[in-house]
Amino acid sequence: MAQPACPDDPDDPRPARPEIEFRDIPFQGIIEQSLAGVYLVFDERFQYVNSTFAEMFGYTQKEFVGTSIRDLVLPDFVGEAMENYRLRVYGGVPSIRYITRCRHRDGHVVHIDVHGSLVDYRGQPALAGVVIDVTERVRRDKDLQRSRRRLRELASYLNSTREELRSQLARELHDVLGGMISSIKLDVFRIQRRTSDPALAEIREITQELLPLIQDTIDTVRQISDELRPRMLDTLGLVATIRSELEAFGRRNEIPVGFTVEGGEPDLTVETATQCFRVLQEALTNIGRHAEAETVEVQVRSRDGRFEMQVRDDGKGIDRHSMREGSIGMLSMTERARSIGGSLYVHARAGGGTVVLLAVPGHMGQRGNDRAADR
Repeated sequence: MAQPACPDDPDDPRPARPEIEFRDIPFQGIIEQSLAGVYLVFDERFQYVNSTFAEMFGYTQKEFVGTSIRDLVLPDFVGEAMENYRLRVYGGVPSIRYITRCRHRDGHVVHIDVHGSLVDYRGQPALAGVVIDVTERVRRDKDLQRSRRRLRELASYLNSTREELRSQLARELHDVLGGMISSIKLDVFRIQRRTSDPALAEIREITQELLPLIQDTIDTVRQISDELRPRMLDTLGLVATIRSELEAFGRRNEIPVGFTVEGGEPDLTVETATQCFRVLQEALTNIGRHAEAETVEVQVRSRDGRFEMQVRDDGKGIDRHSMREGSIGMLSMTERARSIGGSLYVHARAGGGTVVLLAVPGHMGQRGNDRAADR
């Protein structure tokens, strides 16, 4: 293997490599070919911009030289741009990165991501850096935010519409269908009273078999009506409805449940109380399906108009992957909380299990606010 040449060996036939000096590297060509805009500002005016920078705003490089920062940035953002300039040149801040809005030659707005640092220019402090056109990214971000906002509005609308439909169906089942079945039951009783004759014993036997069936039908209608819209929520309030739902959950799943109340019945609108109850139902449904819990505890607290509901279980804990991906149940609870101005927090318990906390601020969901708004 050939040995490398020794620069101090006069007998080596290979020529010595010339020393490469820093100034010989063609940085000017690299800057001109850069996909990012490059600039130098001295005394608040551009002393140099590369072609990429100039093209962002529809100018040539020569046209840009001497342009003031104030002429480029939109009036509403000039103050911020000049403050960032002074901080770097005179304020001892070596580097700042921020996004601002500028005016293109044809009048449209250009959003730029600016990263500039303090440099020495002919013995004086100046500013040099790079600029990236992020107009398209900003537009996409705004479109995404708009889409998310509309999806949330749609989710809130669907929840409200579904609750209205549930309430309507519950009333129809309870009042209309329940009334009709009750009338049938009364007619069966009348038939019974008129079948005391031994010759009509077979008919009497049939009516006796019908009565339990009719009663089961009445109970089923009431159950379906309550599942659609608990009457207790309108008559006895949210706390009593939560207690009843929790006790029913314990009976169905044959597990002990605990319930504590601090502060009594909260002063909530019908909509807010309904959404809080639906969050509880979804949390209990998730526990019944996935948690394999041995106990469940619910705590509600009302203080200064603020309402909090905490649902705890000692099951196997929530799957963090599901939390990241967002299950339908989790998304439903989150959107319900958001629709009433509240917040939902879900996390795993240290000793095992999951905690679901719903918090509704004191200024949200109060009946008094609705009355004031109506006036």
